[in-house]
Amino acid sequence: MAAEAARQAVLGPPYRTALKPYGRALVALARARPQVVCLSGDLTRQCEVDLFQEEFPERFIHAGMAEANMIGVAGALARQGLLPFVHSFGVFTTRRPLDQIVNAVAYPRLPVRIVGFMPGVSSPGGPSHQAIEDVALMRAIPGMTVIDVADATETAQVVAAMADVPGPVYLRLKRGEIPVIFPTDHRLSLDRAQVLEWRPEATGGGAPTTGGAGSAGGGATGGGAQTLGGAVTRGGAQTSGLADTGGGGVSAGGGVTRGGAQTSGLADTGGGGVSAGGGVTRGGAGIGGEAWTSASGTAASSDVALVVSGMMVAPALAAARVLEAAGAVTVIVNVPVIKPLDTATVLAVAAATSAVVTAENHSIIGGLGSAVAETLAEAGLGRPLRRIGLQDTFAEGAKDAPYLFTKYGLSTQHIVDTAWSVLGRPGPAPRSPTLRTNADEYAPV
Repeated sequence: MAAEAARQAVLGPPYRTALKPYGRALVALARARPQVVCLSGDLTRQCEVDLFQEEFPERFIHAGMAEANMIGVAGALARQGLLPFVHSFGVFTTRRPLDQIVNAVAYPRLPVRIVGFMPGVSSPGGPSHQAIEDVALMRAIPGMTVIDVADATETAQVVAAMADVPGPVYLRLKRGEIPVIFPTDHRLSLDRAQVLEWRPEATGGGAPTTGGAGSAGGGATGGGAQTLGGAVTRGGAQTSGLADTGGGGVSAGGGVTRGGAQTSGLADTGGGGVSAGGGVTRGGAGIGGEAWTSASGTAASSDVALVVSGMMVAPALAAARVLEAAGAVTVIVNVPVIKPLDTATVLAVAAATSAVVTAENHSIIGGLGSAVAETLAEAGLGRPLRRIGLQDTFAEGAKDAPYLFTKYGLSTQHIVDTAWSVLGRPGPAPRSPTLRTNADEYAPV
């Protein structure tokens, strides 16, 4: 491989859970950044921003169930030099106000942060509440950054990390109790996808928990995962006035080249490391000096690569364990930033594997699977590809999300079955065990 992907450790299931890691992280950022303002579309508690309202009522705007107007207000605030964070469920921050996002925010390249909770079929509320096309919509908008984080550790870090990203950002987040999949030394990168590996000695979480790292008054740090005031260098890490260079590359303060970093879809020059306070590494985390290994500890090649984002990281990790036990060497790639996609890591991993499987809590059309397919095709890299997600269908309503994940093919077993099939292995696919959990634990479906 021309480049080797860095490794990130993960914890073992079942995972401890954290409450309101996003809300605590936003409050921490607001303490350090007086220009941060918060807008809520009548879902204040559900989107964790009741914490912001309590501490900064003068910087909080309740827009009601008028999401299109809320986006317009956010655009106006951004024009005045403020940094608006807009909150509702994913369907109501993307599908309903799409025209306002395009014309009032994206076209003028304003720094509005749009946060959509309850992605995909994590909501049992049926098609009116299931954001199954939000990534496709946001990905199609010029200049929009699209982020889908996997756990509480990444959620605590992403708020400060995306504060100075040029232009608009869309962030999709799981609602409720959030699993802690990554340990406290995990470093979220907004420039690099990351190859995941097991940390055998770790069986429980180590990042923000309900009463610990993400406690009120203590910011949203987990053992140093986020440093208040220093998590993202203000005024230096990204220079808004230099964001657009010749319509091609988007330069982030000179330290990291975004958008133009990939040459011919292959080479990637990533700035070398603009470190955001130690909590978030921008520009070097994914393509590093040391080789990645599979979960079994083998060399940097595999039978199948699982390229996943957001809520599909946990079931992909569980599926990888099942596949490895059955003799199928598996590598897992966490893609927190779907746009701009880290094509260098995707191509490097795909080149060293026999087949690629993508998995997303979203339609297979226009999201992560489409982005990976486009990347492989444009590079001329022929690999069998299977896309796991909603198969061009609306989902039904249900009493709980796990039922929907199983019915619509987003479960651990479905990932195992798909990988087994694309590899052409004989006999039935191995079975995924069911994990027992306590009330404060999370296990993949």
